[in-house]
Amino acid sequence: MKKCLQTIVVFLALSGLLNAQTILFDSFDQVPDSTRYDLQIIVVDGSDTSNVELSQETSIVAEGAAALRYDYLVEQAQPWGGFSKFQLFNLDSNAVWNFLPFENLVLRYYNDVPSSATGRVHLRILLTDVSDAPIDTYNGGNAELWYSFEYILDDAPGWNQIVLPLEDVGPDAFAGSNGFYRTGWAGLTGNDHLDLDKIKGIHFEISLDASGAPNSLVNGSVIFDELGFQGARELPQVYFNGKTFGAGFNTFAFAGGMTIEEGAGHEGDGSTNAIRWDQAPGQAWTGFGFLSDPQFLTFRWDLDSLKFWIKAPSGVGELRMVIASGDAPEQEAVYILQEPGGGYNDTWTQVGIPLSAFSNGVSFDTSAVNKFVFMSNGNGNGHTIFVDNLWTGNPAIDVIAPNAPVAPTVVTDNFSNLVTWLDVPGEEGETYNLYYSENPITDVSASGVQVVDLGLGRPENSGSWSHLLFSPLTDAVVSYYYAVTATDAAGNESAPGVTPSPISNTAKGIAVITQAPVNFAADGNLGEWSAIKPFELKPSAGSHIVTNTTIDGDGDLSYKVYLAADKDYLYFAFDADDDVVDTTSANPWEKDSPDLFLGLYNQDGAAHLGYKRGSTPDYQLRFLPFRLEAANLGNVVVTNSTTGDYFWGTKFPIGYVIEGRVSWADLAAVAGDSVFSPQNGMRIPFDLALNDADGGGARQGIMTWSPYNDDTSWQSPKFWLNTWTEGIVVGIGDDLAGIPETYKLEQNYPNPFNPSTTIVYRLPQASDVTLVIYNALGQKVKTLINEKQNAGTYNITFNPKDLATGVYFYRLKANDFSQVRKMLLMK
Repeated sequence: MKKCLQTIVVFLALSGLLNAQTILFDSFDQVPDSTRYDLQIIVVDGSDTSNVELSQETSIVAEGAAALRYDYLVEQAQPWGGFSKFQLFNLDSNAVWNFLPFENLVLRYYNDVPSSATGRVHLRILLTDVSDAPIDTYNGGNAELWYSFEYILDDAPGWNQIVLPLEDVGPDAFAGSNGFYRTGWAGLTGNDHLDLDKIKGIHFEISLDASGAPNSLVNGSVIFDELGFQGARELPQVYFNGKTFGAGFNTFAFAGGMTIEEGAGHEGDGSTNAIRWDQAPGQAWTGFGFLSDPQFLTFRWDLDSLKFWIKAPSGVGELRMVIASGDAPEQEAVYILQEPGGGYNDTWTQVGIPLSAFSNGVSFDTSAVNKFVFMSNGNGNGHTIFVDNLWTGNPAIDVIAPNAPVAPTVVTDNFSNLVTWLDVPGEEGETYNLYYSENPITDVSASGVQVVDLGLGRPENSGSWSHLLFSPLTDAVVSYYYAVTATDAAGNESAPGVTPSPISNTAKGIAVITQAPVNFAADGNLGEWSAIKPFELKPSAGSHIVTNTTIDGDGDLSYKVYLAADKDYLYFAFDADDDVVDTTSANPWEKDSPDLFLGLYNQDGAAHLGYKRGSTPDYQLRFLPFRLEAANLGNVVVTNSTTGDYFWGTKFPIGYVIEGRVSWADLAAVAGDSVFSPQNGMRIPFDLALNDADGGGARQGIMTWSPYNDDTSWQSPKFWLNTWTEGIVVGIGDDLAGIPETYKLEQNYPNPFNPSTTIVYRLPQASDVTLVIYNALGQKVKTLINEKQNAGTYNITFNPKDLATGVYFYRLKANDFSQVRKMLLMK
């Protein structure tokens, strides 16, 4: 809701030349037909006479070789009059037209044969808006219809031009050619807003009033030429607005990390945020970027600038800015930003670069810009750099939060909860955030409040999201409160709309990162993994297949993936059934190979929006023949088969096996991250992407663990899911092989639990030990241990098959030591 605007850049006025320039939609050198449009000719119900004839005109032409002659005959067949019209719809059922970059729709016309009844007919130009209808709608009555009224059909012959503002001006549209109006007598109400980027059709209607005799006829002929656009609408590209990443962009990072640093904005008062870019040490080419749908910037290219604030240490050197309309080098426009003469000095500096200063490749298309990259120029050296207020043009920054969504409702489903809410009125381009917790939610940033998803870009008035429910290893009953917030296009988040009571449902038990297999060897024989539950992915189990890729059944590709850990290593094994094993491509992502996405930290709250480094690092690990690479860190080799800790080999009759381990220290050293220390019960960000190449060195399919990964998990952890660490005794505190220094009773894990949980305790010396379970009334329900034990660390599995859901306590007594902890059983 734009109530308070902020701008810090110089206004650039449109030139007269630009306003006069026309971008053609149709030259009308050819008569519209089914090869270019879904062409419909419609006359009023009840008329046997009304007619439209379209033909090529070569004698009376404004520009080019020909124009379009529109001969009309309209009958007053209804009490209110009648009409004849032709309609042009986008031929692609999966596409719309985007008129948003333009200020005016323009059309040249020559009223060759004026109306046979003066004052009775006028031209209506209509737009079909499918923002609130299926994109394949070819019936204007099933979408929003926006009208303009052009009183031109009594004009004398001669060339003229309609200049029609592309904006909703309300009922004043009846006054003439000043904009569009949703009349209400045709089409849907929809969101009652003219969405210029969702235009499916444009119609040309001759409308007749009811002032004549019933069934009276009016005819005439008008010639159209050069249907197009003039004027450049302000279209700032807001990549980062001081609070969050811009709506409509997906972020990514390579050879380093990029995320939002809270309170680090250039104002210096902690009220705003900044982008934190961590370059990976030893990586020359490192950076971050933004992906979007193609944006039309042709009109803005000579007018707008790229602007940002930067804070960097001395010695950063040249930075490379890339704006692209595709993935090939010839589709890029590049600007090399030099380090200031005195060097950066870790203080904020403002930068402005005219878009026209970018050097364009031969195939760079300013009408289809879909990528911006901020990167080193082959000189990355491990620096940390902050960037703020990164945008083009002159954006209006909104600082008013939306109203809270109302009526959040939960409907339980199989291993999922469907959460719905009402759309916040009066907002455009807003997204929604969905949270859950075991406790009532008043503050979505509080500890224990978890995130289902941020930025749910749901269509207007259809807010809903399915929360997939998981638990470690076994199915378990979970009970959650939910909250929904709205975030507007400027990043302002509303107060939460909350569910008043918890919703209970069964969560699906999934595999976890568990304790290392006994007698591990990286030899391709997976026998030591037999007692460990794998992650299983195959088409018949409903595993997600990335859009526009193909996996032809379980025989084409199926996987079992095992993950384990101890205090020193991450252990892994991949058992792949694959009918054709193809590793011939020069591109590592095109080979038959699995990608493991892993965050080495306990996630409490929102997912990282970008890959992060340091104490909470995110990794994309790619398991290739004979080597393991960190794909998000410049494809650095982390380990390989020469170490004895990595195996890759084909198996009989089809497929391949990968088995190995990598030390936490070696993984951390790649980007200078903190060394991970696994602890039981950690909630670990996690995903899998399994690439399938069926010959010819090209990837045909991608199968993923997360249903939100549509070949997007490489961009951001926001597309991942989670798993847990479970049963990893080493890493809680003291090593099992050593003698603890003090008595200690650990918190059980998992907690809540169903059907079993593990209790760990430590004895610094030989002791008389009792471990007893009590109910909430203090009554003893189970004695687990009652014996003398030697010094050491012990773990006990508690499986209360005969106990009901509820709160229980467990007490350890060892000599003079006593400690009590609480646990929750949920069945």
